[in-house]
This record gives sequence, C-alpha cells and structure tokens, in this order.
Amino acid sequence: MYKENPWITIHSLLDQLTNENTDPIHRICQPLPDFDRINLGEIEAEFYSETYHDLSRPCIYVGGKLTWEQTLIDHPEIRFFTYVGLELEDEDFKTINTIRGKNSLNAKGFRIGDWDQRAAPDPNPPSEANVEPVVEYLKGWLADGAPSILIRCAAGHYRSAATALAAHSMITGNPSISAIRLVLAGYVKIDSNWEIARIADSMLGFKGNLYSAALNVQRSFAERNRLLLKGTTPEELIYKLKDIFDNPWDQEQALAYAT
Repeated sequence: MYKENPWITIHSLLDQLTNENTDPIHRICQPLPDFDRINLGEIEAEFYSETYHDLSRPCIYVGGKLTWEQTLIDHPEIRFFTYVGLELEDEDFKTINTIRGKNSLNAKGFRIGDWDQRAAPDPNPPSEANVEPVVEYLKGWLADGAPSILIRCAAGHYRSAATALAAHSMITGNPSISAIRLVLAGYVKIDSNWEIARIADSMLGFKGNLYSAALNVQRSFAERNRLLLKGTTPEELIYKLKDIFDNPWDQEQALAYAT
C-alpha cells in the first residue's frame, strides 16, 4: 500500500470538484463505536481521525444507536440532531440534556420506515407524508447557517445516510459530488435509502439527480473498497468514484446489482 497516507489530500481534491464556491465544503463523517476503531486499516484510521476531529469546517455526522451519544459528547459544536426512524422520547431528551446541558441543540425525531425497492414489500414504507417533515427540518437547518448536524437512524447505514446525502446536496447543489463524500465517509458500511432519496428529490428540486446519486452509492462504496485493497492514488480514487456518478446506473441496473 502507500508509504504516505493519501487520505490527507482527499478533502482538497473534493473541494476542487465544487464550482464557484470558495468556502470549505462540509465534511461528512460516519463515526464508529470505540470497539470498532481498532479494526480500521491504516488508511481509514488516519482519514477517520482527521475527518472526525477537524473543526475547521462544519460536519454532517451519520450515526446510529451505538455512536450518537459519544458523537454529541465529542462535538459540542453540533447544533442540530435528528433521528430519522422514530420520534424522540423523554429518555432521549434526558440523555441529550445530560450531555449538552445548557448548550442548546435543535433535536427532533421522525418516524420513517427503512424500506426501499431492494427489500420485500413493507406496510409502512417512506412516504411523502413522513419525508416532508424531514425536508422541512433540513431547510430550517440550512436557513440557520447549516452548522454541524448529527443525523442518526438505527444502524447509521441507510436512512441517516440518505438524509445526510440530501443535506449535503442542499449545500453543494450537486448530489453527485455530495455522494462521493458520503462514500468516502463510510467505514463498516454506508449506503442510502433509495425511497427517502426519491421522495426528497422532488421536494428539493434536484430533478432526479439526488435519487440517481442514492441509487449508485452501494456500488461506489464497493468500488472504493476494491481500489483501496489493490492500491491506488487519491486522484484515481476520486476519478473512479466521480465516473460512477457521472455515468450512473438507473434503478433497474442498480437493483440487479443489489440482488
């Protein structure tokens, strides 16, 4: 593999992909529970540490039940927290208050099922009625200056990732570029709930681009891992991922790959 860790240049390479935006683009980070950190490879470990602890730019944290509390403890700069899966209960607010004290946090939960076209039919799939409140929450976050936000679901792989993709795309205006950052942020696993992305797409005016990006996260993550295992350069890695999102598979192709 590398003598020098290539991940240290990834953020600057990604910033170069965004047009007409001189401000540092938000990071996306998928925190890991402590017991998983020791399993990271050298490349992922350094990138994880740099991404997780870099406070020079806001971050969209993608979490699950094993990581959300520690992420709030580690990052007092987080001002928004949402649970995409269930409404927050009294116990959740008690935990938040214990962690944050007087450090205010705009916290809200949304009941949304974790279904998309890859799964068997579900009686409670994501719908316009339950995705729209999430989109409105993100619009409020954006209007408030898009500070660091923690988005969690049960595992931190699908619903939270789709919501993070939508949030980041609202900043860049380009779901493909945001999807590359999402793919690079993944460690154990990261994907994107297709149905949440499809519904949010029309609400945010992305003309199918958000949905298309979500459809191609799964194979992009697999390609990222393949490249890292064989050995690559930062430039090649970004080029290969960008090529996937610039030449995306449609739902039929993505579904055939997934199954």
